[in-house]
Amino acid sequence: MTDPLVSVGTLSYNSAAFIRETIQSVLSQTYRNWEYVICDDCSTDNTVEIIKSYDDPRIKLFVNEKNLGYLENGKRLHRYLGGSFIKILDHDDVLYDRCIERQLDILLNNLDAGIVTCDADFINAAGKKLYVNKVPFRADTASRKQVLACMFRTARSSFIDGSRSMLRGEALERDFSLSACEKLYIIHEPLCAYRVLPSSLQMRISCIKDFQKWYKSLYLNRELQISRLQYINVCIVNVINYFMRYLVKILSNI
Repeated sequence: MTDPLVSVGTLSYNSAAFIRETIQSVLSQTYRNWEYVICDDCSTDNTVEIIKSYDDPRIKLFVNEKNLGYLENGKRLHRYLGGSFIKILDHDDVLYDRCIERQLDILLNNLDAGIVTCDADFINAAGKKLYVNKVPFRADTASRKQVLACMFRTARSSFIDGSRSMLRGEALERDFSLSACEKLYIIHEPLCAYRVLPSSLQMRISCIKDFQKWYKSLYLNRELQISRLQYINVCIVNVINYFMRYLVKILSNI
């Protein structure tokens, strides 16, 4: 496969403060055969005007007729992504110049690679680097079971989500993007910047119930052979850690 199409997708909503920097980071990629699909969820600021100011046919904007909310807007975005490989980019994050090139190279040269991810620089609203958030594996690969176990223990899926990762197009059709016969490949180097904002806390709090439902589904299908006691203990510990971790990140922006 020579120069396959990579679909980069972004959900935007009142993103005027950062969307220009995010778009510029896609335009600066060393790999050139991409489409950039943005689904705007009825922004009330000038986000749409900023996006429309870019005269590049690879940038495709879809504006919802009504506000759908994050999850439904995400489902709509997925329908427009036509590339063989997919990268979701949060509306306030930044890709470094060789991010797509480096990650695509791994997917093309390793048939067992289902997802490739990387470390990320965590930055504040002003773009100041706070610290490097590392993928929680020392090895260069991890199996599906190892990934699920890590997500369960830490209540974290961010190391395979959003701006850090790239996956094969068919993975969007699955309940979980990494199949049993595939591996997670890891680049132990920051290839993107993830912006931590005070508003991020509200989204993270809203995700706690989703994590709890996900824990329950893991317990019921027994893929990880998790006992009920383990399930309860991990839920309690991670909810506490979850709040404390993001409180520290918010205070670092003040």
